[in-house]
Amino acid sequence: MAPNKKANDPSLRCLKLLHWLTIVCIICVSLALIGIASYLVHWFRSNDFTRNYNYVVIPVILLCIGFTTILVCILGVYGSKTDNLCMLKLYAGITCILLLLEICIALAVAILKNNLENYVIDVMKDLVSNYATNNETKNRIDLIQSEFQCCGSNSAIDYRNMSLPIPSSCCFRPNCLDKDIFPKGCTVVLTSYLNHKMLMMSISSFVASVGNAFAFAFVILYVRNLNRYNQIK
Repeated sequence: MAPNKKANDPSLRCLKLLHWLTIVCIICVSLALIGIASYLVHWFRSNDFTRNYNYVVIPVILLCIGFTTILVCILGVYGSKTDNLCMLKLYAGITCILLLLEICIALAVAILKNNLENYVIDVMKDLVSNYATNNETKNRIDLIQSEFQCCGSNSAIDYRNMSLPIPSSCCFRPNCLDKDIFPKGCTVVLTSYLNHKMLMMSISSFVASVGNAFAFAFVILYVRNLNRYNQIK
């Protein structure tokens, strides 16, 4: 079959159009993913509670996936524009790898989310118990309490149980009265904050994986039809 007939074939043109539309959508999703991942990396690194832990790893991976996906989309556009089977197959292979990686990230986030509350409880109990004995710990928990407007692990009672005065970082005003104490413990507040960040990572990874799944499906269909036309030709 002549190349001009192949170019004018409705089914092949339709598949190419779907392939390009999917790539445009994936680029938009990838740009959003880069923005969300950059925000999460900044949040985890600038926050004292999470700075020294591994929560930043997943947003960094998502950031890399976002940039990689955009580069791969360029490969997919060029491959379909020139009907280059080698490039299209390479695009399909990398897209499949990215899809699997995004699914793994979504699962990893779900597992971390289940263990999150226990992690926060253990860390906050350790910090509060060492509040009066370690200046570095004291500075850390003061920063956490003032930033997140919380007090102690469960509440201000944690300090009273240790016969300690309520820290000024637990209060709305410098001259701390009982009515000025933050009502919530840091365990509840921090768990809520981290759950929100985990949800952002999970949704971002899921949306990106759906986009790559469609991209993989359309490029496979396009390659199969292109192969068929090349054999006939």
